[in-house]
Amino acid sequence: MARTSLRAVLGDPVYYSINREERNVAAILYAALLNPKNQERFLDRIQSKLPRKEKECAVYFEYAFLRDLWQTAGDNEAANGVKRNAILDALEPPNRKELRAASVAEFNAFFGAGPRASSKYIQSPGTWSISRFKDTIRDNGPFLKTCMFKWAFNAKPDIVIHTSRNAAVCIEAKLESGEGSYPTAPNELAEFKSRGLRPVGQTALQKYLMEELLGIRTEFVFLVQAAGAGSATHHTLRWRDAFSALDLTAMPVFVGEWLKRL
Repeated sequence: MARTSLRAVLGDPVYYSINREERNVAAILYAALLNPKNQERFLDRIQSKLPRKEKECAVYFEYAFLRDLWQTAGDNEAANGVKRNAILDALEPPNRKELRAASVAEFNAFFGAGPRASSKYIQSPGTWSISRFKDTIRDNGPFLKTCMFKWAFNAKPDIVIHTSRNAAVCIEAKLESGEGSYPTAPNELAEFKSRGLRPVGQTALQKYLMEELLGIRTEFVFLVQAAGAGSATHHTLRWRDAFSALDLTAMPVFVGEWLKRL
């Protein structure tokens, strides 16, 4: 016997008419921005001051540059030295001398690399565990810096437009949600509270990632649906204003219908 579907019971709308997924609308914006003329229109809309080099322009969805950059260094003895130096230069820990002389396994264990400390290669900071390195890094300054470094390796800004290799616009896309913060796990939040530390905002981490770690001159845009929802540090733009600046004639009909809701 056929069952009545939940679509039939709950109203059977066309999905685009009720879709609330911000990554989906961000993906539509990304698709529109693949048109170089739309990139120019968007940059003009936000009054970007960045230098533009046509042959170096590119646009990315869920930008994971730091994660992928780490992977390209390889997993071998030569790469271990490069990666160890990169970590120590970025963090400048008080025990830098000891960490430089530590074995690979000891180095990984100090930062709580998981799921277990490798004895063969320096593991990505994205695998470090706050619940483990909280016991090896007691001072708040180095602890917070290590947390941010770890988070940066897992962060993926929604859309990034490179206007040149060394300049970019970083777009954080929000539909119904507000700006996120780090950490998110209850035990990590408890550790921050016990240390008297405040969570780090999503946009603050993006600035650290793009400018300090990647060395890219960056302008930041916070895309929101409601005029009152914005960022204290980022240029805020409403979705409807972002899309109104673009040529969407080549997009499917359903996209135009969906965007009417914004």
